[in-house]
Amino acid sequence: MSPRTTVLSALAASLLALLPLQIAAQEPAATGKTELSAEPKEVDFGDAYQGETLLQKVTLKNVGDTDWQVGRIQTSCGCTVAKLFGPDGTELPTRSKTNESIVTLQPGEEVKVDVKFETAGKQGAINQRMQIHNVDPSITPVSVPVTVHVAKALQITPAWVNLGNISKSETVEAEVVIESLEIGDWDIAGFTSQVAGQELPDFLKFEILDEKGPSRRIKLLVEGDRPVAPISPRVRVLIDHERVGHIDFTVTGIVQPNVSFSAGETAFQENISFDQVAPTETVTRTLTIQNKDPSVPYALESVDLLTTQKEFFVTEVRAIEEGVAYEVDITVDGKIGAPFFRGSMVLRAEHPDVPSKTIPFHGWVRK
Repeated sequence: MSPRTTVLSALAASLLALLPLQIAAQEPAATGKTELSAEPKEVDFGDAYQGETLLQKVTLKNVGDTDWQVGRIQTSCGCTVAKLFGPDGTELPTRSKTNESIVTLQPGEEVKVDVKFETAGKQGAINQRMQIHNVDPSITPVSVPVTVHVAKALQITPAWVNLGNISKSETVEAEVVIESLEIGDWDIAGFTSQVAGQELPDFLKFEILDEKGPSRRIKLLVEGDRPVAPISPRVRVLIDHERVGHIDFTVTGIVQPNVSFSAGETAFQENISFDQVAPTETVTRTLTIQNKDPSVPYALESVDLLTTQKEFFVTEVRAIEEGVAYEVDITVDGKIGAPFFRGSMVLRAEHPDVPSKTIPFHGWVRK
């Protein structure tokens, strides 16, 4: 072999040796796989009754080869609640207050999630979802569908008991009926509030009128001290049944003071209308004050007029029974001149609930 051939052969061998290194340098570096699995992949509660609380566990496992950092777990409605438990079984928050992870799963590591579904107020096919988000927003959240078909086992009528306007010391009765639609043997176990940690007001009492049968009547009794304000207790009737735990209804009303004011108007009792007044006449209207609770006297002290034309009005107070009943006359003189007039009568009294009361008035003067 000639010297020249020997040199060429050595050079070719050197180039062939470098070729794998060049190919390797051109290939991209391998990256770790970030993947989280959910088992089961779908939470299907099947058929359920209104009033049931449904629970199922979901296992989240890091099936990738890099850490999976859980940033938050959220559900698509308030009826679905997720509780997260770490690898050691300790309950963890489902949302971080910062951008840090609430739990970091190493490859092969897993955690449990309790998925709870409240069927109260739901009916028909329900489709919700639970999503597990990574702290890295570029990583697609893991979505777990939550499905259930809810049927009415019981029906309550009415579901909204409107008591309207009731006085502070008035005793009011109402009735609701619970009817069985799907279940057989069941009982009423008691009454509580729908709001966790909140008790029903003492002035609301219940009496079960029917202990057996497909329909059960419940009498509501509103009596005793209650504040002068709107009321809206949300009542939960506890049901003794292996699957149905409760059925809900709401009571609403406006508690008025025991002192009432009436000007004789059907639609607007606390409003005085003089209608049309002739220029040559005077017209008197009477406001009646009645206190339904004599143990707390209503002591009327003064009556003032809020109007720019006081000189055309006269008021007179008559005590029918001190602390219990009064009549207040207000008279307008047609010489007031204005085609339309209005103002207010302000009553001040010694009373814990109605220390001041404003009664508007209005009228017209005929030409």
